[in-house]
This record gives sequence, C-alpha cells and structure tokens, in this order.
Amino acid sequence: MTTLTKPVSRETGRKVGTRAIIVTLAPAGSQNEALIGLRLKGQRTQYVVALSDVFRLAALWHGQKMTAAKRAYDQSGD
Repeated sequence: MTTLTKPVSRETGRKVGTRAIIVTLAPAGSQNEALIGLRLKGQRTQYVVALSDVFRLAALWHGQKMTAAKRAYDQSGD
C-alpha cells in the first residue's frame, strides 16, 4: 500500500445540486495522522476532519446498526 506523503484530490460522482464533491486526503504535518477535506467543485470553502475521527464515527455507527439489527431479530423471534 502506498503511504500518504502529499495531498491527493479526486472528484467524486456525487453531486450537491449541480456541483461535484471534491475529496482530498492529506498528511497532517509531522503528526502520524491524515486529514480528509471535502468541498464543492468551483468553491474554495473546504471542510476538513481528521481521518481518526471519521474512523471512530464509522465504527460507532456500525456498532449501532448491528445492535439495532440484533434487537429487531430478537424481537421477531418472541
């Protein structure tokens, strides 16, 4: 796997209105961290979040979905 050493931007297929979303992955200086930036194509305002925060949130949501599915399964068996 290639190590992230410089910012990489990609245009997604997802659109908000008529503008595509641009995603940027960038290393966070001397820290052992990466940043994710999101902006609309043609706009300068970028929303940046640490990759570790996105990972933590995704894991939390996954856990909540699994718990809800288990509850639904357990209740249907009663």
